[in-house]
Amino acid sequence: MTASTAAFWQIPWLKPLNDVEAWNRVLQLANRTWSLTEVRARVLSVVRECADAVSLHLKPNGRFKGFVPGQYLSLTLPCNGVLKSRSFSLSKAPARDGSLRLTIRIKHDGSVSKAAAELKAGDVVTIGQAMGEFTLPEPERGVLLLSAGSGITPMMAMLQDWAGRGKRPDVVLVHSCRHASDWIFREELQTLVHRWPELRVHSRFSARDGRLHTDDLAALVPDYAERDTLLCGPEGFMADIAGHYRAHGLSARLKQEHFQAFKTEIRPDAPEYRVFGADGQAAFTARNGQNLLEAAERQGLNPAHGCRRGICMTCTCRKLGGTVHNQLTDTLSGDGDEWIQLCVSTPVSDLHLEMTP
Repeated sequence: MTASTAAFWQIPWLKPLNDVEAWNRVLQLANRTWSLTEVRARVLSVVRECADAVSLHLKPNGRFKGFVPGQYLSLTLPCNGVLKSRSFSLSKAPARDGSLRLTIRIKHDGSVSKAAAELKAGDVVTIGQAMGEFTLPEPERGVLLLSAGSGITPMMAMLQDWAGRGKRPDVVLVHSCRHASDWIFREELQTLVHRWPELRVHSRFSARDGRLHTDDLAALVPDYAERDTLLCGPEGFMADIAGHYRAHGLSARLKQEHFQAFKTEIRPDAPEYRVFGADGQAAFTARNGQNLLEAAERQGLNPAHGCRRGICMTCTCRKLGGTVHNQLTDTLSGDGDEWIQLCVSTPVSDLHLEMTP
């Protein structure tokens, strides 16, 4: 939505003719994927990739702007009566028919991943625009892909994209998972290697071989230090690899991806503040130490948001009054009119916000 279009929907004297949510509800009576403001997508199919991972094949509405292989997007689903969003990588190269694939590891404590696994063909979900800089569209030298577990998902989209080019880059993939049965896209990768014999794939099953350590890199990929490296997987795995690259002066060759939301600590005695909307009505409450996005969601609201890490700026909103602490920069705002990010802001006073639903 452009700034001028957004301004139209906010003109007070045009209400209810410019009530965007009311129009969205009318449109969705005809087609549940239609929306003036949201990217909505129909579930085409749900494919079980292994015991604890599923792929959602989606067809988004016309508001989706496309993506570059390696990027991710947010998926919003109702979980126990509350809308929650999490970010997942796109695991298939851009398709001519506009369909998308999100591959999701089902976590024991992951309410969104569990809800995703229960979706069925025909369901309609809300997604965000693609985001992220974990991309390497035009490799200038050899490429090393290091993945573990569900970290294979963005790698698969990039491999498919490169495989379809006339001049394919020199690529080595090293993937680690616990058992062979846990290897997401194993058969798909084997098919890709038949089409692209120069692609080299190394696997390591930690239950049998132990964890992949940095000492193994030189044996598996002797020229790894000369390659651009893309890294995705569990935090501990990535920390080990990133530390090795730093120690050997190779950090400039390394890109890594992760989706950890910004974590906050709330003291038991933390004060609670009221958050008012632009109309002066109380919207929700938030405790000091709790980010405003999480507080709003816990009380049934669904502000616009994306990465939850203070990067994408999707949750930026106008603060009309009050003071917040930016947990990312460790700075205090002024007490007047300014723009803040909900996902990294915690209140230190009552607030007046102009939030975008």
